[in-house]
Amino acid sequence: MERKTIRSIDRALQVLELFSLEKPEWGVTEISKVLNIYKSNVHNVLSTFAEKGFVKKNSKTDKYKLGIKFFELGSVVIKNMDLRRITHPYIEKLSKEFNETVHLGVLDEGRVISIEREESNKGLCSHIEIGRRAPLHCTAVGKAIMSYLSENEINLIIKEKGLEKYTENTITTKEGLENEFKKIRKQGYAVDNMEHEEGVRCVAGPIRDYNGKVIASMSISGPSVRITVDKEEEYAKMLVEACRVISKELGYLEGRKRQKY
Repeated sequence: MERKTIRSIDRALQVLELFSLEKPEWGVTEISKVLNIYKSNVHNVLSTFAEKGFVKKNSKTDKYKLGIKFFELGSVVIKNMDLRRITHPYIEKLSKEFNETVHLGVLDEGRVISIEREESNKGLCSHIEIGRRAPLHCTAVGKAIMSYLSENEINLIIKEKGLEKYTENTITTKEGLENEFKKIRKQGYAVDNMEHEEGVRCVAGPIRDYNGKVIASMSISGPSVRITVDKEEEYAKMLVEACRVISKELGYLEGRKRQKY
């Protein structure tokens, strides 16, 4: 079937697509030259958008920028995005690739709660129940989120939840955690080296929303005899890439300025 394009709508969309984080404001003359469209047509398009709240004119520069209407529509899209639905195919893929348990966790009242998972079919595996809450400071999925929180948020969690010792490897000091967080942010993933449960090792990566904020994390976990220190980077490489793609589907733009810690 032949595709039919409405020329006036196509032209209007071309104008909108020029607006970006790198260049958020455009003048009529600039748009006319870039798109090779008559200035009168550009002016009509922008005037129509301005009337409906899609663009706003800067009275000082006479240039236009996107209006609040796009934020409102974007909020509708974001609200209807289902984190579990988006991540599930990647959880399944990673679980099949390594035949280990993969799960998704989110922050909930100072703990990390599991909201989706795919378990290994091996006899000896890590069992994670949906709805299960776990501490942040000694789990990979928890540290992958906690390391990107603000200093005030971290201090509050430590004050309210403490740094309970679960194994000989559990980090139980604030200074130790701070060093761990620096390492996580540098390498892009977190590791639970038998810090929460003896004999269980996990690797987790952060998932960002459209604002660049870490809202969840995804981990691969299993017996330390299979997920060895030597294989850590192999697991992390695929995991981090999956988290990157998921973040992109949630609207995160790579390369944008990230939050400070």
